[in-house]
Amino acid sequence: MNHELSRRSLLRFAAGTTAAVGMAGFAGTAAAAPTGLRVLTINTWMNGTKVPDGLNRVAAVIRQVDADIVLLSEAKTATADLVPLLAAAGATYHRATSSDPGVLSKFPIASAGTLPGMAKAVIPLGDKTLVAYAAHLEYRWYATYLPRGYGAGVPSGEFSEFGWNKIPGGPVTDVAAVQRCNDASGRPGVIDRFLADAEAERARGRMVLLGGDFNEPSALDWTTGTKDLYDHNGTVVPWGSTAKLAAAGYVDAYRSTFPDPATHPGFTWPASNADAPVSSLTWAPDADERDRIDYLFSSPGSGLRVTGAGIVGPRASIVRSKRVDEPEAGEFTANPTPWPTDHKAVLATYAVG
Repeated sequence: MNHELSRRSLLRFAAGTTAAVGMAGFAGTAAAAPTGLRVLTINTWMNGTKVPDGLNRVAAVIRQVDADIVLLSEAKTATADLVPLLAAAGATYHRATSSDPGVLSKFPIASAGTLPGMAKAVIPLGDKTLVAYAAHLEYRWYATYLPRGYGAGVPSGEFSEFGWNKIPGGPVTDVAAVQRCNDASGRPGVIDRFLADAEAERARGRMVLLGGDFNEPSALDWTTGTKDLYDHNGTVVPWGSTAKLAAAGYVDAYRSTFPDPATHPGFTWPASNADAPVSSLTWAPDADERDRIDYLFSSPGSGLRVTGAGIVGPRASIVRSKRVDEPEAGEFTANPTPWPTDHKAVLATYAVG
């Protein structure tokens, strides 16, 4: 695979989400209040273009898990394109789009907007209102590669000399240096802006959901219990984006369901897609680069309560350029085939009220 071509293409998806928002199915009347919600986040892998019939595969996943709300990343035009595909199968969804992430909802969307790296949809649910944010954060400064002995794709500044290549001196285990690189990505800053926007929505009594591809591991996963696993090479890293969300009380659906990252790591990337060569699925070919970088979060005390969560997608991941099945630990909820993407998806169920 030509990694440089792949990276340049991906940059077009990750460059920002400030384009005009597109929406369909707006309505002035709120839908009847549901007692529960099924929420899916899935990366469409370059707008569904990386495998044959990619968007139809994404639509099939959405139908199979019967998601009420779908938070899409690497979506570009996929959010709008999925609506007629789903309608043809008898499933009506409304949309809020941006230049990358997007939101699909079975319930009418009252208004929408964008934040850096995010699409936002305001969804009335009877006498309640849900505000859903779909995220796709900066992919460069991928600091999780540093402890694994690979460059983080830094375009300039500290660590830029390594590109995405293996670091001649071996893994970077200085946690402060890893955090500097991660902070330089701007991802934690994007979360700060989300928290400010969401706080204003919560002040109006609204429920908040956030989900998507963060391109950053979780502070709940790189712990003392995993420091010698998955090529963490002894590091314990309080990754900034998820640490900020935890400090603000946001509930990580998967990790609240499966608290132990050693027994239930919940890896979402890199997934083993049977229709893609391994060379297109790994960017650190001699490392164990598995991480959980796709998430669903809900605001605290807002009327949303996690009742379950799991991984959707193939059981196999890519480890040191090999397809390796993850052990059965009860966290996989569905394995739709054929699979559309190089990420695994996350599905969560919520009680409302």
